[in-house]
Amino acid sequence: MQEYEKITIKEVVEEINERYFLPDIQRPYVWKESQVYALYDSIMRGYPISTFLFWVGESDIIDKLTFKYEFLSDNSKGTENVRSTTTPIEKYDYRIVLDGQQRLTTLYLTLKRNFAIRDNLQDLYFNILSGETEDDYGNLFEFKFFKIDYNYGNIFYDTKNEKLWINIKYLYSIDDEDDLGDSILDYVDSETDIDLSRKEKKYSKILWRLLRKEKLINYYPETYDKKLDEDKQLSRVLDIFVRMNSGGTILSKSDLLFSNLKKGWSEARNEFKNLLSKINGDNVYIFSNDFILKTCLFLFAKSSSDIKYSVKNSEKQVSNIQSEWENITSAIKITRDLLQDFGLTAHKLILSYNALIPIIYFIYKNDLKLVSPVNKLLIKQWLIKVLLNKSFGGQADTMLYINKSAIDKNSADGLFPNQAIIDSVAKKRSFFSIEDLLDKEKIKYESKESYLILSLIDSDVNFNPSSKTNLPQQDHIFSQSELTKNKISKEMKNSIFNLGYLSAIENQQKSDEPVESWLNRMSNKDREKYLIPDGKWKVEDYEQFLKERKKLFIQKLRKLI
Repeated sequence: MQEYEKITIKEVVEEINERYFLPDIQRPYVWKESQVYALYDSIMRGYPISTFLFWVGESDIIDKLTFKYEFLSDNSKGTENVRSTTTPIEKYDYRIVLDGQQRLTTLYLTLKRNFAIRDNLQDLYFNILSGETEDDYGNLFEFKFFKIDYNYGNIFYDTKNEKLWINIKYLYSIDDEDDLGDSILDYVDSETDIDLSRKEKKYSKILWRLLRKEKLINYYPETYDKKLDEDKQLSRVLDIFVRMNSGGTILSKSDLLFSNLKKGWSEARNEFKNLLSKINGDNVYIFSNDFILKTCLFLFAKSSSDIKYSVKNSEKQVSNIQSEWENITSAIKITRDLLQDFGLTAHKLILSYNALIPIIYFIYKNDLKLVSPVNKLLIKQWLIKVLLNKSFGGQADTMLYINKSAIDKNSADGLFPNQAIIDSVAKKRSFFSIEDLLDKEKIKYESKESYLILSLIDSDVNFNPSSKTNLPQQDHIFSQSELTKNKISKEMKNSIFNLGYLSAIENQQKSDEPVESWLNRMSNKDREKYLIPDGKWKVEDYEQFLKERKKLFIQKLRKLI
């Protein structure tokens, strides 16, 4: 079994973008100043800065399996990692950083390149007079960014606050630690009247040694296994990669498999990015590269295994995806617009993005530029039913291919075969009636299903208002405090039949108002909108209220599916 190895920060930083590269995962640099300060404080205090994971392999093999991207030269707004054009001549291998991107990027920007804060380039400085007491954030040693264009110099003394600052980039660049000490003493003697203690003189040298001499980078080298074929090798690396990153930003296998698509189609990155920007809007939905890649694999699949994320599948479909890209994007955009027509206007209402893929396929297969009213109705009925039944909750690739086969066999008349698809899926997975779904799931307050069902009940809800005060919130018709006083169980209090949407401001105004008072203020139109059963309701009638409102829910939902 491979063992962890140790190297210095200098050894890594000096070979970034020569030997050390990032995999093509399109994850931005996101660290704030406070995280940078904490990293350097940990270094100074001798605390571990966690482990790193590098994928090590010969350059021609790594290049064959995935794109490598250069680390940022600065983190200004709008800058991105760019494809590397550097091919090491004397380096037989690459180290692709699978875990540790944020930390290494921070070290590289602060020691060698440029760090931008609100688009202003700044250098990191170390107060060598710090180290006595911790600040409010728990840092013992003080680090701070200063704007480059203010020309503070490599060393400067803040007389007012009695702080002696040294530029980290300058400190790191000095080859001999004695020269560093001489530079600090020369500045202090000529520019200040402070008397540096022996301990304070040492702090700058300690940091110099930690950055240049001490082996602080503890990394695991995942080496290329020549016994495995390329597909299995990359799959192994991806599994490690996903698990290592599961505690932070959620990553998936398609993040790296996507790079295989871009090997044969250089514009794939920009094309996918532009499409996502259009269909996601202002965070209305969260379509991803995963979704687009899965959709593309589905469109050309000849078996359920062809839908699976794998190196072979993504490579062999590059030419199909590229040549059909205009038609593919058209089908995706049309499907996205259908969601708006159906009142599914927010991410939280889309219980499964996989459920949209068969719709995209039907539109793509029939080369539709406009979906007829009849097809809109058929598609909406089918989509709501499969979302409520969680038809794509497991074995998604198998379920998707069953859907595709049913569409291929039953759409010759140009109509979306909703019932034929449902009949095919029902052979593998049960479909429930509205009554069974509402009983079986026991859908509760703020559950995923509750958002969808309440939106179907009240189709006028706007999840993307201009003002936050108009954001819809789930409201208890019988207030929780009122029900608690009457010893109603938590499960019954949070029943979906006691829920409805109110705007944030309306919900705040209603607060704990007794149900009798609130219902008395409602117009007949509002009572109909909220599906309030006829009659005067008191808290003593709560259980009956739930039963009567359930009947109204069933009637409304039956009309939809």
